[in-house]
Amino acid sequence: MKIAHFCRSALRLLIVALVAGCAWHTPQQTGDVTEYLTQDGKTGLTGHVYVSDTSNPLAGAYVNVYPDTLSNLLGPSQFISSPTDEQGRYTIENVPPGTYYIVARKRQSGHPTGPLAPGDYYSQNERITAEVRAGKLARVDIPVVPMKAPMFFKKAVTDQRSDTGICGRLVDPQGQPVPGSFAIAYLDDDLKRAPDFASTLTDQQGRFVLYLPDGGEYYLAGRVHAWDMPRPGEPYGIYGSTEPEPLKVEKGSFIEEVEILMTPFSGEYKPGKSRRPAIGSGQEK
Repeated sequence: MKIAHFCRSALRLLIVALVAGCAWHTPQQTGDVTEYLTQDGKTGLTGHVYVSDTSNPLAGAYVNVYPDTLSNLLGPSQFISSPTDEQGRYTIENVPPGTYYIVARKRQSGHPTGPLAPGDYYSQNERITAEVRAGKLARVDIPVVPMKAPMFFKKAVTDQRSDTGICGRLVDPQGQPVPGSFAIAYLDDDLKRAPDFASTLTDQQGRFVLYLPDGGEYYLAGRVHAWDMPRPGEPYGIYGSTEPEPLKVEKGSFIEEVEILMTPFSGEYKPGKSRRPAIGSGQEK
């Protein structure tokens, strides 16, 4: 199948982004900056990491700075802080002016990198963005929550580009885009388990590109959060009317203009369960 104009444009932009150090998914909003501080002409970020439920400062956390969402804010970042102090404070200097995604994590192991596990803290679902301005420190206070279940994905979300995949949009019932989310793909219709592949985060128009390693039949869903089953009211959707429908993707081509309707999840939330809800019934399949 011929690649759509959007897919071709997205591929070109992603290649240019890697060369130029920018990205197609550059965040547009900058409302997460509390204030700008002047400190000896330093440029970067500063603030506190705290536990969302208690507002207590979190010591030993690392703050990661990503220029884009190609890796779904997983894996190595462009900048990383030293561990936060007893008051949860961090500062990252020499960050060039620009708009970034900010993520805070604390692993029980004490390591600054590596997979997250139950009991670790992270802020990824907040999708915090900040605009760094020359000669100022952008103050960003970051709430974190404990990881209650293993990471939703069996393996790190891939950001590797290929010549095979699916392009489309995630939309709400009014046809409006659902940004900051992702499409996920399965090799079978068992939607209870962790997905096999995931797209990069959707942009402000709800668009996604899901790269696949090979042709075949894939079942699609749309998600907002990656590490747990949907909560009531959380946008969630599948490709298909009431049951998952497979999409056949030919090797070396893209299926275009796939749309997934995201509606509020009405099923029961079970803490610590990374299982899929039943389709249409609101119960587990």
